This record gives sequence, structure tokens and C-alpha cells, in this order.
Amino acid sequence: MKSKIKEVIDKSNSIVLLAHEDPDGDAIGSLIAFYRILKNMDKDVVVIADKIPDRFNCLDDIGVITRDTDKSFDLGIVLDCASLERVGEISNITDRVKHLVVIDHHISNTLYGSVNYVDDKATSCTQILYYLFKEWKVAIDKECAKALMTGVITDSGGFKNNNVNKFTYLMAADMEDIGVDIYSLQREVLTMTTLPQMILKKIALERLELLRDGKIAFTYITKEDMVNAKALLGDHEGLVDLGRDIMGVEVSIFMREDDGYKISLRSNGKIDVREIAEVFDGGGHMMAAGLKINKPLEEVKQDIINETIKVVDRYGWNTNN
Repeated sequence: MKSKIKEVIDKSNSIVLLAHEDPDGDAIGSLIAFYRILKNMDKDVVVIADKIPDRFNCLDDIGVITRDTDKSFDLGIVLDCASLERVGEISNITDRVKHLVVIDHHISNTLYGSVNYVDDKATSCTQILYYLFKEWKVAIDKECAKALMTGVITDSGGFKNNNVNKFTYLMAADMEDIGVDIYSLQREVLTMTTLPQMILKKIALERLELLRDGKIAFTYITKEDMVNAKALLGDHEGLVDLGRDIMGVEVSIFMREDDGYKISLRSNGKIDVREIAEVFDGGGHMMAAGLKINKPLEEVKQDIINETIKVVDRYGWNTNN
């Protein structure tokens, strides 16, 4: 499959790179890293994504990402995206490509490409790309390495999640050798906090609820909260970890209002939160999943809490709290 992807790329002149809607660090890092590799192959490349959080402005090629295009392409490559629907409003671009390659690390991937390469054991999509590039024997420069490392840092929660494996560390060591300052990059794309982020964190903490004998944590923020805090796109990132970091919590739920409610789920390793997300047509991984529900706040809250309780109880923590 790896050689098939390279073969399709070699035969293509015009290529469009796509990822999932509301792209995170892994999606953005994957887009930029692949862009640099393809440009070095003298390909005509267009990178499409929308709603890029400002914290990723530290990546030099962030400016190559555009919101849409009316062009047609020899090849489309979709990165870090489990289904065609998750590409969002720009998914009709895939109707204008001769071939579609999908590269992803979500076990829930629907294999919607003409060529699909899914490795659910990889920490991030950028980790898959790193080993692809190594196998293809293409040069990874410092900016490409920085983009690759961005995906690993954000999808692993700064190497805190159990999706990290020895290949992640071997990759990180190589990125350091290429010249990436991993400490500084982690601060820029993951841990540095702005005042609006601190305000949102305060709001989320004040609303934090512990349920099922402290096994489930729940909190949320609204559009009004974002406006009042003068928060930017992406300033809500990491709030789901407030609950997960509490001793005894097995599942953390964070809801954010955005034309409905977008819900992030995190596990501390015993509960597969993907099971919860898939009930609502969401997806993700065992320890990190997401979904969207278009209902009023209280209905969404009850729906997601009730389903989470069912899953937690099924794992053997049936209490009356």
C-alpha cells in the first residue's frame, strides 16, 4: 500500500491536500509536512482547510493553507480524517479529483478512498507520514520535521496519552537531530496559555460536575463565554483535560457550543470513549473521541451523560450516584 501511494503521486501533477473540519495540530501538521514533500517533488500542490487556530502560526508554511478552490486535480489526498463527511463543507472538492488517497490513524475510518492506508496503532497521522517519507527515502527538512512533530505533540497530549509507542520516541529523536526544538514547539502548540484561555478554564472549572461516584467529569462553554472572554478559535483546546486530570475520573466530557454542540471525550485508559462517540455518529480513538449533537444545551448534556453512564456501568462501575 505504501508503494501504491508513491506510485499514484509519481503519476500525478496536480494534487490537493485535505483534512477534517476544524483541523487540530495533527491535521495541520500533516497538511504542511506533506505539502513540503510534494513541493520538493515539483508537484503543483493546493492545501485546503478552514478555521486554523492562531497557535499554529509558528509553522512557517501555515500561509499556504487556503479555504477553497474551484480547480480540478489529478489526485486528492485526505489526511487524518475518518470519513468523507468529516471533511466538511469543502468535501465536494473530492468530486474534482481523478484519484483519492486516504491516510489516517483512526480505527473508525470508512475506507472511502480509491487507495486507503490506515494505521490505528500510530500515535498520529504525522507519525504515519514520517515513516512513509523514510520508506520513500525523501529528505525531511527542518520545517517539515517541525510540522510532523506538531502532530505527534498535540495528538499525544504532550506524550501523556497511551497511544505513544517506541516508534513515536524514535521519530522524536530523529526530529531533534534534524533541528526541531521539541520543548519550545510543545510550549507553542500545546501548553502556553493566553488570558482568554485562562478565563475559559475558570468558567469550565466552575461548571465542572463529577458523576457516577467521581468516575465521570462533565463541563461546557457556550458561544457567549467565548465572546465575553474575547477568545479566539482554538482557545478551548485542552479544557477536556481538566476533568481527566482529576484523580478517580475515568471519562471526561467537554462540550462547546458551535452551531450545536461539539463534544470531546477523554479516557484515562479503562473506558473506550470511541464507543460513546459512535452512538452519535462520532468517532476517534479509545482514549480520545469526538462528536456533534444539534440540540439545546440541557438535552445535549443529558444525552451524552446518559450514554456515558451506560458505557461506564458496562465496564463494572454501577453506582447510584
